Amino acid sequence: MPEEEHDGASGTTLRVASNIDKDILSKRLNPIDNASYRGDQGCMEGTRTRFINDIVSWAIDQPSMDVSPQNPNVDGMLWIYGMPGIGKSTVARSICRRLDESKQLGGSFFCRRDDPARSETKSVLPTLIYGLAGLYEPYGNRVAQALRDNQQLVPESASGELFLSSLQSLEAHPLQRLVLVIDALDECSEPATHRQLLGHLLKACQRNKWLKFIVISRPVHDIRSFFNEHGVVDRDLGQDDNSRTDIRYFAMARMKMVADELHVSQYPEPWVDERRLNHIVNRSGGLFIFVETLCQYLRKYRNPKPPLNRLLEGPSEEASIELHKLYLAAIESRVDSEAAESRLIARATIGVAPYRPLCDKAIAAFTGVDVGLVSSWVDDLGSLLYRDHTMQGGIRVRHISIFEYFTGSVCPLDFRVDLKQADVELSMYTLQTMMTELRFNICGLETSYLPNSDMDNLPERVQKHISNILQYSCLHWFSHLCANLDPESKEVCESLDSFLRGERFLYWLEVLSVMGKVPTAIVALRKIIACSRQKFDDNIVNVAKEALRFVLAFFAPISTSAPHIYLSALPFTPSESTLWKATCKSFPKLTRVCEGQTTKWPRFANLWMGHTGEVTCIAYSPDGLNVVSCSEDRTIRIWDATTGAQVGGPLKGHALYVTSVAYSPDGRKIVSCSGDRTIRIWDAASGAPVGTLLGGHSSVVTSVAYSPDCHNIVTGSEDCTIRIWDVTTGKPVGEPLTGHTSYVTSVAYSPDGHNIVSSSYDQTIRIWVAATGAPVGEPLKGHVQLIGSIAYSPDGQNIVSGSADKTIRIWDTATGAQVGEPLTGHTNGVRSVAYSPDGQYIISGSKDNTIIIWDAVTRMSVGEPLKGHTSIVNVVAYSPDGRNIVSGSLDRTIRIWDTTTEEPVTEPLVGHTGAITSVAYSPDGHNIVTGSNDNTIRIWDATTGLPINGPLKSDSNCLAYSPDSRHFVAGSSNHTVQIWDAVTGERAGEPLRGHTGSITSVAYSPNGRNIVSGSEDTTIRIWDAVTRELVGEPLKGYKGSVLSVKYSPDSQRIVSGSLYGTIHIWDAATRSPIGEPLTGHTGGINSVAYSPDGRNIISGAWDNTIRIWDAVTGVSGAPIGEPIIGHYIGVRSVAYSPDGRNIVSGSWDRTIRIWDAVTGVPVTEPLKGHTLTVNDVAYSPDGRNIVSVSSDNTIRVWDAERLTNNDKISSSAVLGLPSRFLDNVMFNSSGSNAISNIALDSKCMDSQGWIRCDNGILLWIPEDCRHGVTSHAIMTIPPDPQRRCVRLDLSNFKYGESWNDLYCDTS
Repeated sequence: MPEEEHDGASGTTLRVASNIDKDILSKRLNPIDNASYRGDQGCMEGTRTRFINDIVSWAIDQPSMDVSPQNPNVDGMLWIYGMPGIGKSTVARSICRRLDESKQLGGSFFCRRDDPARSETKSVLPTLIYGLAGLYEPYGNRVAQALRDNQQLVPESASGELFLSSLQSLEAHPLQRLVLVIDALDECSEPATHRQLLGHLLKACQRNKWLKFIVISRPVHDIRSFFNEHGVVDRDLGQDDNSRTDIRYFAMARMKMVADELHVSQYPEPWVDERRLNHIVNRSGGLFIFVETLCQYLRKYRNPKPPLNRLLEGPSEEASIELHKLYLAAIESRVDSEAAESRLIARATIGVAPYRPLCDKAIAAFTGVDVGLVSSWVDDLGSLLYRDHTMQGGIRVRHISIFEYFTGSVCPLDFRVDLKQADVELSMYTLQTMMTELRFNICGLETSYLPNSDMDNLPERVQKHISNILQYSCLHWFSHLCANLDPESKEVCESLDSFLRGERFLYWLEVLSVMGKVPTAIVALRKIIACSRQKFDDNIVNVAKEALRFVLAFFAPISTSAPHIYLSALPFTPSESTLWKATCKSFPKLTRVCEGQTTKWPRFANLWMGHTGEVTCIAYSPDGLNVVSCSEDRTIRIWDATTGAQVGGPLKGHALYVTSVAYSPDGRKIVSCSGDRTIRIWDAASGAPVGTLLGGHSSVVTSVAYSPDCHNIVTGSEDCTIRIWDVTTGKPVGEPLTGHTSYVTSVAYSPDGHNIVSSSYDQTIRIWVAATGAPVGEPLKGHVQLIGSIAYSPDGQNIVSGSADKTIRIWDTATGAQVGEPLTGHTNGVRSVAYSPDGQYIISGSKDNTIIIWDAVTRMSVGEPLKGHTSIVNVVAYSPDGRNIVSGSLDRTIRIWDTTTEEPVTEPLVGHTGAITSVAYSPDGHNIVTGSNDNTIRIWDATTGLPINGPLKSDSNCLAYSPDSRHFVAGSSNHTVQIWDAVTGERAGEPLRGHTGSITSVAYSPNGRNIVSGSEDTTIRIWDAVTRELVGEPLKGYKGSVLSVKYSPDSQRIVSGSLYGTIHIWDAATRSPIGEPLTGHTGGINSVAYSPDGRNIISGAWDNTIRIWDAVTGVSGAPIGEPIIGHYIGVRSVAYSPDGRNIVSGSWDRTIRIWDAVTGVPVTEPLKGHTLTVNDVAYSPDGRNIVSVSSDNTIRVWDAERLTNNDKISSSAVLGLPSRFLDNVMFNSSGSNAISNIALDSKCMDSQGWIRCDNGILLWIPEDCRHGVTSHAIMTIPPDPQRRCVRLDLSNFKYGESWNDLYCDTS
């Protein structure tokens, strides 16, 4: 914290936050109102006085001004603990009351296990931050500014960082201490989350002496161990010296209250005399809850003396036993153990308690019991239960120990609540409720333009239109259904099947959307799938998987706007999916995907594609449900491990390639590092960034890992250092770890968190003490090239390393000695290594494109290498259960492998893995052939885009088909020309040799007799296509490389273009030049072609222009007309359409252009889609299509006949859409009002896929359709779901204020 200053500017100690900041704080922090102290009654006057005085005195003790603020404030936290019923919460309220009176209560949070909002640890800090921000204006301003600066920040997931960073940024502090109080922390969420919260609190009080914390809980292990480890002061409420006196006083007051209320005579002596009072105190065992429950119990009788005497009979026993006897008495006296209705009510009431208490009416609706009977039952058990009017009259236990009694073994069977049976019944209740009450547009939303967040009074609409039991059912049906793994009844299975496969599934998502609970759907469906093997049949599992895919695919529109479940999600659902088939008839007025709609959910093989750069790192989430990946494309993506579907959109923020990614051990955070020298932390659930960038490295950050306790992060960098970071503050811990003499490539924590291991380009491995950064022993040496990856064994006894020297080595962590001989088997460098979760196996990924599994003990390979990737395997990882291996590659794909079968769960990708340099259509139009610098030639079916046979292994710069389509010829960098059999894919004889330089262009003569080739050796050669012999001498005349050659349609002439900008026409028979060279270009001629009638020649050149020449009179050297200008970088390829009317060109500017061959005017807008140079273009023989190939490794097919309708305004008017919305509209033959085909203007779509208009949101486009819906390409080869052509029919699209009309009741 900065040097201390007092906040005295306004002359007051505290200032309340402004109204503007309050709005921001309330909206973004979402504090839990009923969790804070609200003037509630505390301890009875005269009880716990000394204890509370001591606590308050400790809390408000003024800070010593002569203590350096850098010294840790070890006295800033206090833990109060005690057993259930001892009065901890009452004491907490008394402490809060005292602090509130002195204006020193900075905030409070009262946890409660049976209140969903108050049982989540993630809600504690946002509520405390809100309280402190509202009380102390400077802190409130800092928090509000942090929220304004980072609109993506999710306080629930980043509350620790927000809390501490805002405190640290304060330049002043209050004149008096402020205290934050947390009660019943043990009742809050999972134990694993307690330590993280307490860690944040401890750091806050150590760094801010004006701030103190009081934490109250049961003495559970995880909380006790944290406080013991950190030496936090504690107080045992059970050891309060005045406890017996206080409870005696409390008992006297409560018995007097009973007497007064029931008019019990106190004369001639009090009805509870000294003997009875002593019995009550003794039996209470110090538990105030005993006295309070006794009081409530006795109030139910007209004459309380007999029931009191019965309870006090016999000797006193342990406090917990006495309390249970009291609970039993309260139940027995009021509940008929034989009444089936009572048992039913009890199971429903107690069964829902852990999730959300329900009122009398709701319990009656669930159980079918008369509401009067429910009310009587609750009233009769008033000593144990009460109605909480802050939760719509929900029935709650007066103390958590009552719930534990009802469900525990100490409760007699006659009254015990069997939670298993309760869950079975509640499963049926909730499913029936949803089937009965769910309906379309349940909240009556008037427009689809507005996101849920902008809807007026949406919370009020939810309460008005969605009943209490429907809200409960939608949120918790699956919790009851999956509470045990027993096979479900036929009735439940039928209800579940009907629910998941029909309209009500959509209506359920609608309810979750308006309630802001869409993530619940993912949790629900994953639970159904997880317990499927024992509980449900395969049909339900398959439907649940389909439903999960729907939610994951359309999470953005579902969670953003309820109407867009129908408008933006349903239209893009596969047409043969169960959900579409069951619901499409009810929604006839949706957008129709008229081209590019998938028929089925993509196969598992296709789902792991999304990155547009090489995959650099992969990690499983600790629960095995998700996989996170990062890439050179600067993004991080999260995938569902079961279906392979992407979860949400890509995580964007890094300015350069992302090098490494890891989950925190608790699964709540993801950390990434990048070539931009920074480290980022993300919320694993929402994908939102957490805190600020971690910056400090002076070069690329290559590797990142979490410490096992989640407190720290370690990073390695190309600056040769290792840094440790505090996750909470984002600050480095200590100085960088130095010792490596070259780039650090990989870092990892030991399983116990005590050590860190690092590897480097310097061929060494180093071990460091995590706490001090000191090196452990000498560097581990043995590898003879850079070490790319390291990992600890699960037991921490060994380290495995993989190196560019093609070996894997195992090291003993205690001695630093190498264990056995190196593991050898890869034929190229090892990029990644990992241990299996049980430590029995090691996996390695290599530059040889394979993965090998090794036995960690014998160091022998297990089975054959796993093959499927078409390029370097950068990273490998085991799933937490050890069943699968996931791998990421330079080929941009992620693959998952089954470790039992050693087979990929995904299928190999077919396609070029390098720049595609040439393309040709077969003259019969059936096939397309392509050549690539990946040293393969591939033949494709021109209709389907699927490969024909396997890749042909050959280097090729240029390709051309024979006129009969039976052969094609390829020119190579190895100076040869090879003829191939186009049917069999076999070489047709030996290569044609003679050139002394790389072959740049080849062509068949139209009569099929000859082949012409041009070369960098400055010559052109003609070959006999049958004998494969050279025909005459080479054609010479160029000083530089020949870049392009083509035959005239009559086979009598050859045209050629050269590096130095000249074009020659040659007599094919005499091999002599005809006339003078054609000049005019100022750059190299990359491509030449004859018009189909042979009258003209076109040329494309480095000078960015296309020129047309008269092929008959061209001997004069004069071009026809002006150059065709439009490309802004060199023209790479040109071709005539078969009818000669158009010219197509491809360029280094990444675009394809179509020109009118007569006027030279562009026929359409540039065709965009390729991300790198367009190397070659060609028309299909029928002129309908154009094929293009690019250095981006893709092949695209474009519809040459489909021309744009430039009258966008009138087209839009037909649809009632903004003119800027449309880029391409096609009308069918039935008239101008029948819209059959629409491409969207990419400019009208935001980065999240939303199409917007002046009124708000119009439509959302899935990520896998965004390219296809804005591109003119009709196909990619091989077929790529991410780049398929997508066209929309909006002629019947209902949206905005008319969105309700899209529904048609078919029942």
